Amino acid sequence: MNVNRRKLSREHMMKVIFQIEARNDFQGSDREIYFEDNGKKLEKEYCEKMYENFLANHDCIDENIKKYSTEWDITRIAKIDLSILRLAIAEILFFPDIDVAVTINEAVNLAKLYGAENSPAFVNAVLGSIAKERRE
Repeated sequence: MNVNRRKLSREHMMKVIFQIEARNDFQGSDREIYFEDNGKKLEKEYCEKMYENFLANHDCIDENIKKYSTEWDITRIAKIDLSILRLAIAEILFFPDIDVAVTINEAVNLAKLYGAENSPAFVNAVLGSIAKERRE
């Protein structure tokens, strides 16, 4: 696995999850748009698995967000932060071969890049709570 390819793939899938929310495409009807070959060096297997798992389990993923973002109603979370959390939680739940600490670190980095000033701390707190419960 190439680290840069995985990082690009995570970023791409965060954007896909954002688009799914924006288009209300939880049935996956716009799949071709999300996976157009635009010259990006993505990990196709990772992207496909993330896409399928997110669509099939977005309710479960959102329940985790609701459970651990105790200060924020899910409808009030910034859409970019929501997309980052959804990506990371899907990775924690459905990619057991990826270390949870790596997932959290990558999600925080995405929040630094795309989110507001408080986004990295918020993302880290929610994902840290999930990781803590999974360890217990």
